[in-house]
Amino acid sequence: MIAAEAMLFLTSCLLGAALGVVYDLFRAVRLLFPPGAALAFAEDGLFFAVVGVAEFVFFLNHTYGQLRGFLLIGQGLGFLIYYLTAGRAVYCLMRRLTRLLKGMVRWVCGRIIWIVNKICREKVKKTVQMAENLQNAPASAKST
Repeated sequence: MIAAEAMLFLTSCLLGAALGVVYDLFRAVRLLFPPGAALAFAEDGLFFAVVGVAEFVFFLNHTYGQLRGFLLIGQGLGFLIYYLTAGRAVYCLMRRLTRLLKGMVRWVCGRIIWIVNKICREKVKKTVQMAENLQNAPASAKST
Protein backbone atom coordinates (compact mmCIF):
# COMPACT_ATOMS: atom_id res chain seq x y z
CA MET A 1 0.00 0.00 0.00
CA ILE A 2 2.76 2.44 0.87
CA ALA A 3 4.65 1.61 -2.34
CA ALA A 4 1.54 2.43 -4.37
CA GLU A 5 1.14 5.75 -2.52
CA ALA A 6 4.81 6.59 -3.09
CA MET A 7 4.47 5.80 -6.80
CA LEU A 8 1.35 7.99 -6.94
CA PHE A 9 3.28 10.80 -5.24
CA LEU A 10 6.09 10.52 -7.81
CA THR A 11 3.51 10.50 -10.60
CA SER A 12 2.02 13.71 -9.21
CA CYS A 13 5.54 15.21 -9.12
CA LEU A 14 5.90 14.32 -12.80
CA LEU A 15 2.56 15.98 -13.55
CA GLY A 16 3.78 19.11 -11.78
CA ALA A 17 6.95 19.10 -13.89
CA ALA A 18 4.88 18.59 -17.05
CA LEU A 19 2.74 21.56 -16.08
CA GLY A 20 6.00 23.50 -15.69
CA VAL A 21 6.78 22.68 -19.33
CA VAL A 22 3.33 23.95 -20.32
CA TYR A 23 4.04 27.11 -18.34
CA ASP A 24 7.28 27.54 -20.28
CA LEU A 25 5.36 27.26 -23.54
CA PHE A 26 3.20 30.16 -22.43
CA ARG A 27 6.33 32.10 -21.45
CA ALA A 28 7.80 31.46 -24.90
CA VAL A 29 4.69 32.92 -26.54
CA ARG A 30 4.97 35.96 -24.28
CA LEU A 31 8.61 36.44 -25.25
CA LEU A 32 7.79 36.37 -28.94
CA PHE A 33 4.62 38.46 -28.71
CA PRO A 34 4.60 40.64 -25.57
CA PRO A 35 0.93 40.91 -24.55
CA GLY A 36 -1.02 43.78 -23.11
CA ALA A 37 -2.78 43.44 -19.78
CA ALA A 38 -5.97 41.97 -21.26
CA LEU A 39 -4.11 39.40 -23.36
CA ALA A 40 -1.89 38.43 -20.41
CA PHE A 41 -5.05 37.91 -18.34
CA ALA A 42 -6.50 35.69 -21.09
CA GLU A 43 -3.27 33.69 -21.36
CA ASP A 44 -3.19 33.19 -17.59
CA GLY A 45 -6.81 32.08 -17.69
CA LEU A 46 -6.01 29.60 -20.47
CA PHE A 47 -3.02 28.26 -18.51
CA PHE A 48 -5.12 27.73 -15.39
CA ALA A 49 -7.83 26.05 -17.48
CA VAL A 50 -5.20 23.64 -18.84
CA VAL A 51 -3.97 23.02 -15.29
CA GLY A 52 -7.54 22.48 -14.09
CA VAL A 53 -8.26 19.92 -16.80
CA ALA A 54 -4.96 18.14 -16.11
CA GLU A 55 -5.71 18.06 -12.37
CA PHE A 56 -9.23 16.80 -12.96
CA VAL A 57 -8.10 14.01 -15.28
CA PHE A 58 -5.23 13.06 -12.97
CA PHE A 59 -7.38 12.83 -9.86
CA LEU A 60 -10.15 11.07 -11.74
CA ASN A 61 -7.78 8.42 -13.12
CA HIS A 62 -5.63 7.85 -10.04
CA THR A 63 -7.84 8.51 -7.01
CA TYR A 64 -11.34 8.18 -8.49
CA GLY A 65 -11.86 11.91 -8.10
CA GLN A 66 -10.81 12.18 -4.47
CA LEU A 67 -8.55 15.11 -3.69
CA ARG A 68 -5.52 14.15 -1.68
CA GLY A 69 -3.30 16.77 -0.14
CA PHE A 70 -0.05 14.88 -0.61
CA LEU A 71 -0.71 14.68 -4.35
CA LEU A 72 -1.28 18.43 -4.56
CA ILE A 73 1.96 18.92 -2.62
CA GLY A 74 3.70 16.53 -5.04
CA GLN A 75 2.46 18.47 -8.05
CA GLY A 76 3.59 21.73 -6.50
CA LEU A 77 6.94 20.22 -5.64
CA GLY A 78 7.40 18.83 -9.16
CA PHE A 79 6.52 22.22 -10.67
CA LEU A 80 8.87 24.02 -8.28
CA ILE A 81 11.78 21.66 -8.93
CA TYR A 82 11.30 22.00 -12.69
CA TYR A 83 10.90 25.77 -12.47
CA LEU A 84 14.02 26.29 -10.36
CA THR A 85 16.25 23.91 -12.32
CA ALA A 86 15.45 23.06 -15.94
CA GLY A 87 12.89 25.87 -16.17
CA ARG A 88 15.54 28.51 -15.60
CA ALA A 89 17.81 27.00 -18.23
CA VAL A 90 14.95 26.66 -20.70
CA TYR A 91 13.86 30.25 -20.11
CA CYS A 92 17.40 31.54 -20.62
CA LEU A 93 17.62 29.55 -23.85
CA MET A 94 14.21 30.81 -24.96
CA ARG A 95 15.28 34.43 -24.39
CA ARG A 96 18.41 33.95 -26.46
CA LEU A 97 16.52 32.18 -29.24
CA THR A 98 13.86 34.89 -29.20
CA ARG A 99 16.50 37.60 -29.58
CA LEU A 100 18.12 35.64 -32.40
CA LEU A 101 14.78 35.04 -34.12
CA LYS A 102 13.75 38.69 -33.81
CA GLY A 103 17.14 39.75 -35.19
CA MET A 104 16.74 37.40 -38.15
CA VAL A 105 13.23 38.69 -38.84
CA ARG A 106 14.47 42.29 -38.69
CA TRP A 107 17.33 41.45 -41.06
CA VAL A 108 15.02 39.70 -43.55
CA CYS A 109 12.45 42.50 -43.36
CA GLY A 110 15.21 45.06 -43.82
CA ARG A 111 16.41 43.27 -46.96
CA ILE A 112 12.87 43.01 -48.33
CA ILE A 113 12.28 46.70 -47.68
CA TRP A 114 15.60 47.54 -49.35
CA ILE A 115 14.66 45.50 -52.45
CA VAL A 116 11.16 46.99 -52.66
CA ASN A 117 12.63 50.46 -52.20
CA LYS A 118 15.14 49.87 -54.99
CA ILE A 119 12.42 48.56 -57.35
CA CYS A 120 10.17 51.52 -56.55
CA ARG A 121 12.99 53.99 -57.14
CA GLU A 122 13.72 52.41 -60.53
CA LYS A 123 10.03 52.57 -61.50
CA VAL A 124 9.76 56.20 -60.39
CA LYS A 125 12.96 57.04 -62.26
CA LYS A 126 11.61 55.46 -65.47
CA THR A 127 8.26 57.23 -65.05
CA VAL A 128 9.97 60.59 -64.56
CA GLN A 129 12.15 59.97 -67.63
CA MET A 130 9.09 59.11 -69.71
CA ALA A 131 7.34 62.27 -68.54
CA GLU A 132 10.39 64.36 -69.36
CA ASN A 133 10.66 62.75 -72.80
CA LEU A 134 7.00 63.54 -73.49
CA GLN A 135 7.51 67.16 -72.46
CA ASN A 136 10.63 67.55 -74.58
CA ALA A 137 9.20 65.78 -77.63
CA PRO A 138 8.36 67.94 -80.70
CA ALA A 139 4.74 69.06 -81.11
CA SER A 140 4.19 66.74 -84.09
CA ALA A 141 5.18 63.69 -82.01
CA LYS A 142 2.81 64.68 -79.20
CA SER A 143 -0.24 64.81 -81.47
CA THR A 144 0.24 61.27 -82.80
